[in-house]
Amino acid sequence: MSEHRWAPPEHQDVPIYAAESLPLDAIGDPETVDPPQPVTVHDLTFEEIGALAEVKAFAVARSDVAVFVEIAWQGRLQRAWVPRDTVTVRKLKPRA
Repeated sequence: MSEHRWAPPEHQDVPIYAAESLPLDAIGDPETVDPPQPVTVHDLTFEEIGALAEVKAFAVARSDVAVFVEIAWQGRLQRAWVPRDTVTVRKLKPRA
């Protein structure tokens, strides 16, 4: 029987498409949202993908014009400042 050498599997690097975020000077005076609030972001634009109609996220800070959201996209945590008028509050279903 021939000898087999083990080697870790080789995987392609997966491109990560980042969500567009408002510039920091356009945010205003943010305040923390504690605990984080479940929200839906409408028409969130990602690099090379375009706009997604709805993205589930959690709001962790907000100002008069923007909301800082945490998004679990492509298995990775992403954060973005999005316009406040594109965010709606959602309610989580109770766990069984």
